[in-house]
Amino acid sequence: MAGFLCARGYDAAMDSPASHHHPTSGAHRIHEELVPKLESADAFIYALVGMVFLAAALGMLGYSLYAFPGDLRGEGFALAIVTLVNDLLLVMIIMEVLRTVISYLKEHGTSLQPFLFIAAISATRRILAIGAQMSVAGENLTPDKFREAMLDLVANAGAILAIALALYLLSRRPTARERGD
Repeated sequence: MAGFLCARGYDAAMDSPASHHHPTSGAHRIHEELVPKLESADAFIYALVGMVFLAAALGMLGYSLYAFPGDLRGEGFALAIVTLVNDLLLVMIIMEVLRTVISYLKEHGTSLQPFLFIAAISATRRILAIGAQMSVAGENLTPDKFREAMLDLVANAGAILAIALALYLLSRRPTARERGD
């Protein structure tokens, strides 16, 4: 009988499984070896992406400052300022994405707030771009183009209000520390 039980995977003396290894022990071992390597690769790629975002932000900032005097001479003060502010908002968007990458690397997770900031800045950029387009068009703006621009402005202003409300609600939400997680 003991031979039969041993053949079936049981230890006759203890009447328990002869092997304490589960069928997933190989998978568990792979998990223990592979997951840290994947996490390291993930962090390395995020770090590279972060460096590219930093270079892009610095490049855009440099370009904005370099182009401003030419825009000032060519387009006039008002449009040059709008273009500069638009470019600087793009730098801020890039920096917010970089901040999200840094946050992910530090905390191994992301938050909704940076994406809401990015969306608000993007909507603000669009409002500035519409204003600049309308200034350039001046009296040549057709009623259809004016109506289209106004709808676009209202949509972006509504988006900014919705984002502001979402940011307010997120700020009122208890943190993990406050919840005791």
